[in-house]
Amino acid sequence: MLVAGVYVAAAQPECAGLGDLDANGLVGFTDLGAFAACMAGPGVTPACDPVVAERADFGPDGDVDLGDFATLSPLVGRQYFDYGPHRASLEAEMLAMQLTGQLRAPDAQYDRILGDLARIRAAYPVLVTVTDDPDYVPNELIVKLVAGQPLDEYNALSAYYLLTGQELIFGTWWTLSFCDNLNANALGPIYAALAAVEFAEPNYLIGMDDQITVAALGGTYRYTIDDGFLDCFDGCDCHRVWVFDVSLFGSVTLVSYQEYGQPWCEFR
Repeated sequence: MLVAGVYVAAAQPECAGLGDLDANGLVGFTDLGAFAACMAGPGVTPACDPVVAERADFGPDGDVDLGDFATLSPLVGRQYFDYGPHRASLEAEMLAMQLTGQLRAPDAQYDRILGDLARIRAAYPVLVTVTDDPDYVPNELIVKLVAGQPLDEYNALSAYYLLTGQELIFGTWWTLSFCDNLNANALGPIYAALAAVEFAEPNYLIGMDDQITVAALGGTYRYTIDDGFLDCFDGCDCHRVWVFDVSLFGSVTLVSYQEYGQPWCEFR
């Protein structure tokens, strides 16, 4: 099965499909311009942006020349999923994807949640260490393929979403890894709609203790923060739950606080 050619630069963690030198999801004229700026001929180290030079060196042989252009030119017009920039806060990114249902966290929701959580924790320092645990591996999907089905559509979809690796679990069950975090709850149905895929869902995690959910109430965001503890492998025994409203202007209001759990829970 095909694994799409993907470059993920260490110094600038952007996702870029084969030929997408500027990492905008489309191989087009801007990529041809970026290539021209890097092309210096055989055996000559490119004097352009090193990240772009690495993407333009299809060989790879350390230079950007006409041989690399021969690889690039047929790719013009190809589209990939635009991941945008890598986010520093996985917590805010996952919550924004959960809130919007989109494959990637939109900038507005990501920035809003990141700022709101910082304000809540500044006002209630006890919550500094209570961070949302991801429900699933952020850049993975579990799929079960249908034996004997052609994989052309499946491979094309995996190339579009910049699949970086796949690992056989057993039978026709695979773990797919993508170049950055995605809303696996939204991506699963896209894969499951293919004739070659019988099943697709997130690679769920267990043993989580802290959970945060976000709901949009007009301009106000409501945050439910569950600090779980003791025996959290299959659901924590004890819970401390805060509910906050954060206004559009950043005003934090404690709506409620609750403690509950098993008789042996010790609350402070």
